[in-house]
Amino acid sequence: MFGQLGYLISESFRGWKQHRTVILPSLVTIFLCSLLLALSFTALGVSFKLLSAEKSLYVVEAFLNENVPEDSIPAIQTRLEHSRHVESVKFVSADSALADFNRHFSPDMLEFVEGNPIPAFFRVSLRSDAYNPADLSEVRNAIAEEPCFEEVQAPLKWASRIASWKFKMIFWPVCVSILLLITLSLIICNSVRLSLMSRKLLVDNMKYAGGSYLFIEFPFVLEGATQGFVGSGLAVVLLWMVIQSVVRMFPIVAPSLSYFGVIVLFTVLLETALSGYFSFRTVRGFLFEKKGEQE
Repeated sequence: MFGQLGYLISESFRGWKQHRTVILPSLVTIFLCSLLLALSFTALGVSFKLLSAEKSLYVVEAFLNENVPEDSIPAIQTRLEHSRHVESVKFVSADSALADFNRHFSPDMLEFVEGNPIPAFFRVSLRSDAYNPADLSEVRNAIAEEPCFEEVQAPLKWASRIASWKFKMIFWPVCVSILLLITLSLIICNSVRLSLMSRKLLVDNMKYAGGSYLFIEFPFVLEGATQGFVGSGLAVVLLWMVIQSVVRMFPIVAPSLSYFGVIVLFTVLLETALSGYFSFRTVRGFLFEKKGEQE
């Protein structure tokens, strides 16, 4: 059994040397398609990362006037909580706002400012069914009409951009990924079929010697799966080197690419599995064709 397995494995790798004029162009094409596929998956991951942070955009911050008495704050909060499209309201005192500012920015920025320049404010979060620029603008304008607020802010520009880009950010990477997977499948099928045609005599001899379908298919399936593994592996290594350079130049993008290891593993496993599967389908179809011709 192990002797047969060793023969089948050596036969699959012997094909790389004997039929390199067929395999090498196929391998280069798989590498290029894999690189584009990994890029497409990366873009899709970045899109989902941005969309997962969409909730943070639908927040309105309403800064209180200095002359607003503290005992009126609960009444103002209750009134905001009962406003349309509002899910929750959080009051942030001036001291808490200053402490939060110092955690995120250098204290030197307020070195020449006397006292605490940051007023108390309410952070108003919208309901999930109101995650659109129109409702965000409506809530902001309604709160701005309250005389107790000095300034009301909301990231309307970013919310509008994300809302207008949302469909494109998902649609195009998915379309490109599907097209590349189809292209890879056709490349593998063509490569295996050419390899089969060039080894037609060997296949016929294995059939006449009583070799089973599994015995005949194994070298070709292993050969195709190896092409997918090597091509996708080289592609993701190159992409990883490029992304590492980008992260070193722009550290701010590092959180958005924290999932890249999952993309690498998924891309390599997916292409290896697809290459093996379509190699199997091609060889099995070829054998059935030969069987039909003989009958």
